[in-house]
Amino acid sequence: MVYFLENGIDYSVITTVAIFFITFFLVYINTRRQKGVPPGPALFPIVGNIPSLASDDTLCRLSELRKQYGDVFGLYTGSKLLVFLNGYDVIHDALIKKGSKFMFRALPAYDQEEDVHTKGLIFSKGAIWRNGRNFVVATLQEICYNDKGFVEHLVDYEVNDLTETILKFEEPFDIELYLNSSVQNIIFQIVYGHRFDLDDEDLHWFQRTIRTNSEKFLKTDVILNCLPFLEHFPVDILGFKKSRSSFEKQLEFLTKMIEKLKNRNEKVHRKTFVECYLDRIDADRNNDVESTFDERDLKIAACHLVIAGSETTASTIRWILLYLIRNPHIQDKLYAEITHVLGKDPPTIADKKRLTYMQAVILEGLRNSHTVPLAMPHTVEENILFRGYLIPKNCTVIPMLSTALKDPEIWKDPEEFIPERFLNAEGNDVIVPKEFIPFSLGPRSCLGETLATIEIFLFLTGLVQKLEFLPEKDGVIPDQKGELATTFNPKHFKMRVVKR
Repeated sequence: MVYFLENGIDYSVITTVAIFFITFFLVYINTRRQKGVPPGPALFPIVGNIPSLASDDTLCRLSELRKQYGDVFGLYTGSKLLVFLNGYDVIHDALIKKGSKFMFRALPAYDQEEDVHTKGLIFSKGAIWRNGRNFVVATLQEICYNDKGFVEHLVDYEVNDLTETILKFEEPFDIELYLNSSVQNIIFQIVYGHRFDLDDEDLHWFQRTIRTNSEKFLKTDVILNCLPFLEHFPVDILGFKKSRSSFEKQLEFLTKMIEKLKNRNEKVHRKTFVECYLDRIDADRNNDVESTFDERDLKIAACHLVIAGSETTASTIRWILLYLIRNPHIQDKLYAEITHVLGKDPPTIADKKRLTYMQAVILEGLRNSHTVPLAMPHTVEENILFRGYLIPKNCTVIPMLSTALKDPEIWKDPEEFIPERFLNAEGNDVIVPKEFIPFSLGPRSCLGETLATIEIFLFLTGLVQKLEFLPEKDGVIPDQKGELATTFNPKHFKMRVVKR
């Protein structure tokens, strides 16, 4: 080692000390929490609290952190603060009492095409979001509910086709692919007027890309919060370009159906969502109205409807089928009620009031499965004080819906599947506590809640009316532990079915 001495000064020692203090300062800056923010575990350099989340069961780990730090706690992924809201009271305070503050969507760490996060229904805000949401609600009302019998007809056809398909299996099978396709066909017909065969490869490709992109999106977001410079790295290490290209291919796949509708000349009894939207564009243009409606927004909004309006519904139905297989006495009671009320007639929306036990089973399925345990991320556009903590501008706020749906102080034996908890003592009336919030709360709550609950009711009633669902092997019941991705899904399981 060479030492440089000048006037008796050892500069190597000075350099070493300087490097030490600079390193110490950088580590200190990167491992301290912003003053006033919700509490959480100690930070690690660069990665923040990611090691604190390391677990095979993320929801269980978040529950442990809640016990340690309270109903409002914060975790850092890299430099990004995530604030978790736990319990009904806290979630209600944020999304209802302070709904105007928490109504904004947290944007991902990386940029998509310039308008993907400003148009459509999920990430948009202001007039685009408000006008779009109001239009969707009104249009679904017109298409699905004002025309009585339309949704029943769609679901009845899908239930019959699904029944015929799965009865062909001589060995135990996994219903997921066929059920997802069947449920997705409903929203495809409402939005685009198009139906796919259950074994259509294009539809299966679309479903795979949705799930793959969603899972990649979550992982990429975490990595970029830790190492933001990677977004601008010359080599596409994290697959940004591939992800953007995949999303555009999804839009291209859906746009072909839009073009067919634009060129459709024959008169139709019922318009699709796309045609209603195109009419709105024309009306605003003809009336010289400054409008937020355009064809790019149509493509993205229609895509959002298809994605959000199918996977969670199908996953909830699959969860309930799993519970019915695990609890054959509940399935027998359901079938007895359906037979008594409907006989062999297909169910209608009006029958829901008469099938109280079916309602209770669905409500318990939505509660117990909590298909969306973490609501879509929110944010605030200015620093606010909430429950004594600073919620910084642009941080990510995640309402933990599962903490309301599984609160042992509200729901006795919350992990058990007990439909009777939603019925009165006589079993002839449905009771829904305010803590039942599977579709979230506030201005950003799920706009498809009504359609989703109708679909779940019609699908389940139709399927249980026609089929008995049995375990893969007698005495071997499927695991009720789920897997958390963008939604909380049952682990893959096989079943047998017998025609009633």
